[in-house]
Amino acid sequence: MPAAEPGGDAGLLTHLMALETGSWQHVLDRDVAGMQAFLAEDALLIFGDGSRFTKAEFLKAVPGFGLRAFTIGPNPQLLRFAPDVAAIVYTVSYSSGPAGAAPTTLTVTASSTFARRGGRWVSVHYQETPAR
Repeated sequence: MPAAEPGGDAGLLTHLMALETGSWQHVLDRDVAGMQAFLAEDALLIFGDGSRFTKAEFLKAVPGFGLRAFTIGPNPQLLRFAPDVAAIVYTVSYSSGPAGAAPTTLTVTASSTFARRGGRWVSVHYQETPAR
């Protein structure tokens, strides 16, 4: 049986949001190794424009993703599905675009599902929906 999270669900939310914020920073910094450790081998990422990436595809895309800035909104939510499976739902605004071009800024509702594997939480699914 898995160990209880320090701080219960509030502690888990804090921990998963720190991992998620770190993943945004990895993309901003073009830190492929950081994203390699963050994503599960079977991870799937789906963006607001409908584009889909496996882990391998996303790692190849990170250097050219063009993330320039991000701001995660307040009041993220935790959805606990099982002792070793949880999701966070939050709002994030981010600017991206190729170098030399004006960035595009999007605000989305994002959900990221995590599984605890080998004693650590990894991202297995990311999905975003453009805010209206």
